[in-house]
Amino acid sequence: MFIENFSQVSSPLRMLTREDVQWDWDQKCEEAFHNLRRIVGEEIRLKKLDYDKGAGKIKLAVDSSYISAGAVLIQKDKEGKARPVLYESKTFSKLELKYSQTKLELFGVARIFKKLQTILWGQHFKLQVDTKALIEIINTPFLPHSPMKRWVAFIQLFSLVFLNKPGKTFSIPDGLSRRPKSLEEEDKDAP
Repeated sequence: MFIENFSQVSSPLRMLTREDVQWDWDQKCEEAFHNLRRIVGEEIRLKKLDYDKGAGKIKLAVDSSYISAGAVLIQKDKEGKARPVLYESKTFSKLELKYSQTKLELFGVARIFKKLQTILWGQHFKLQVDTKALIEIINTPFLPHSPMKRWVAFIQLFSLVFLNKPGKTFSIPDGLSRRPKSLEEEDKDAP
């Protein structure tokens, strides 16, 4: 989590961790503590999806890795700040893990849409992905593979606009779709 001006906001609390400073919880420490707690609480709290006409725009960010698909549904609040509505991830089966990366990306979007179908149905929203190839596949579905055609047909049932965001800046859904390798997996990968 990124907290703007963290070093400045947390300075009174960090001073208490030094060896050469006597412990003294004063008003500055109390204010810093409550300020940090408020900031963290604002960022983590999930917002209820607002279906009213004047409500903020909805964005769904989806990413797939070699093990799962991750997504975050976001809606702007009345102040214009983007707030998370829900987080979702779907793990792939052993068979699905054999798909190519592009096929995994498409399958991940289709699975997330299926999971969120009742929430997204009838809503116009932006779909944010980190690969231009996926956007091209969905917009021009000349696919030789029948399951991929079904996934694209299902995705096209929704009212959406595409956004492409480069992978390095696509942290939330990317993090939900990944897990760190275990020590056993790292040992297998070692030369």
